[in-house]
Amino acid sequence: MVHEPTTRIRPPLGQPARGRGDSYWEESHRPWVILLALLPLILACEIGLATWPDSVPMVQVMAHRRLLDVFSSLALPPSVLLAFGGIVTVAVLLVWQSFTRAPWRARPRTLAWMYIEGAAMALPLFVMSRFLLATPLAAGTELVGELPWVQRVVLSIAAGLYEELIFRMGLIALIHVILVDIGGLKHQVGLAIAVVVSAAAFAWYHDPAALSTVGVVFTALAGLYLGFVFVVRGFGVVVIAHVVYDVVVMLRF
Repeated sequence: MVHEPTTRIRPPLGQPARGRGDSYWEESHRPWVILLALLPLILACEIGLATWPDSVPMVQVMAHRRLLDVFSSLALPPSVLLAFGGIVTVAVLLVWQSFTRAPWRARPRTLAWMYIEGAAMALPLFVMSRFLLATPLAAGTELVGELPWVQRVVLSIAAGLYEELIFRMGLIALIHVILVDIGGLKHQVGLAIAVVVSAAAFAWYHDPAALSTVGVVFTALAGLYLGFVFVVRGFGVVVIAHVVYDVVVMLRF
């Protein structure tokens, strides 16, 4: 008789062990389901950026601008370059889905519950900002107060998508690979370090010199919290939580 090995293979970061069940917990972690859930946000963001009125100053989220800088050397039309953030997000999720070999299906109720859960996950951010800040922070950029509400929503969606793509999915995964897969640290230790480092990078990205001390504390705590949500609930839910927070705050300007 051949015995199966008892060693458990750790699932990919942000993805639960693959099984035959269709529970909300498992399905909401699948890259294909995440892509379908985020597709309306991606399309709204890309269409909003592409149709930005000439009469309104063009303001971009820094994370999106850095993604464009990476691909600016390519001989591509400006409209394609502007959409590259969404293209990268879709490509990453499709490649991830192909590696997981998870089912290519999604139940509509799972997509709906991801938005409900994401909105609930945004509540601690509002609580932290309420107790720490006189003025809530969002996708902070210059000229925000002068923008029409539609452009503020576009910026909020861009911040949620591209900041989470860079700081949570990208940076946490990269640090985890270096520390655990290459360095040999335990999974939990490497993951904890990755979340802390990504939170520090997230706070630095928001320009600490331009913030008060409590502002820096808030962005660092927000980075830690969003890192926790990413690790526990996945990329889709953390993006929705980030977008919900930024949209509500930006519309209050």
